Amino acid sequence: MVHKNSGQFEFADTWLGHNHHLNQRLDKMDKLVDWQPFEAMLNRVYSSPTGRPSHPVLLMFKALLLQAWYNLSDYALEEALDDRLSFRRFVALSVAERAPDHSAFSRFRDQLIQHGIHEPLFNELNRQLEKRGLIIKKGTLVDATVIEAAPKKPRKNEDGTAGKSTVDPEANWTKKGGEYLFGYKAHVGIDQDSELIRRIEMTPAHVHDGEMFGKVVSGDELWAFADKAYDSAKNHKILNEKTVENGIMIKGTRKRKLSAVEKRCNRVLSKLRCPVERVFGTLKRSYRYSRARYLGLRKNSLQLTADEHSLQPQANGKAMCLSNEYREKSPLTGKKPAIFGH
Repeated sequence: MVHKNSGQFEFADTWLGHNHHLNQRLDKMDKLVDWQPFEAMLNRVYSSPTGRPSHPVLLMFKALLLQAWYNLSDYALEEALDDRLSFRRFVALSVAERAPDHSAFSRFRDQLIQHGIHEPLFNELNRQLEKRGLIIKKGTLVDATVIEAAPKKPRKNEDGTAGKSTVDPEANWTKKGGEYLFGYKAHVGIDQDSELIRRIEMTPAHVHDGEMFGKVVSGDELWAFADKAYDSAKNHKILNEKTVENGIMIKGTRKRKLSAVEKRCNRVLSKLRCPVERVFGTLKRSYRYSRARYLGLRKNSLQLTADEHSLQPQANGKAMCLSNEYREKSPLTGKKPAIFGH
């Protein structure tokens, strides 16, 4: 098969490559990541053996990352790549070339979903971060947050039971703080010191937080911290089998009230696990991902993975979000995101 080489530039690209007034955050990210392993994985699942050369797979992958970070539709992404020089430089698109058609992004996204490639891509990024010593493995902060479905909430059934959406049948209901929410849940395991996301899973919203505990605890950390929703014999057994210290907050019951010592322990554990709120806050405030952008679990899982790529470190050997400097500035506003509870 023949692909356009991502290094084929016209004379005008010399000026583009030396224009230091363009988006420097994208430049930092581009230099931090070794993109060759990503390109190798993508080439195995996305190719065009006949017809005109397609756009390079790495260009398409980087374009989907930009789409996630800047909250763009497929149409808006095509326009942005045509108009914004910093975007063109980041994806290595020559100034003489037209941006891929909006439908090409949709087809490429479907290819990634069909081959389940988003998880290996995320694992490769974590491998690079670990190699740089950015993932400390001292402890993992476990939590989940609700992502509301793209279509409106379905009405109740005639018998009073919760209704299902005919548009997005995989979405489901959950109750959070006395409010009924319809959509999906993002379950994450976050490195305690660096606040880098090590494990990520997406489920329909009705899946209990505690059911996904084993999926987001890596097993090589010293401690795992989680709130009371994860306090169960099953999850204590998981930590024991993985030889990970138990940092799950203690849940009281009507029959058994918490002792003064247990309450003090919970206060300490609560402070240790609270940084996970910042990650969810950045995801929902800066990336506007409080509501799903697509229909179905698989497409939304891919979108979530793309968003989480942008929450990984950027430069200077410190764990900093790719979307900002020192985990503070949003690429959308240039301002510090407020801490936002999920």
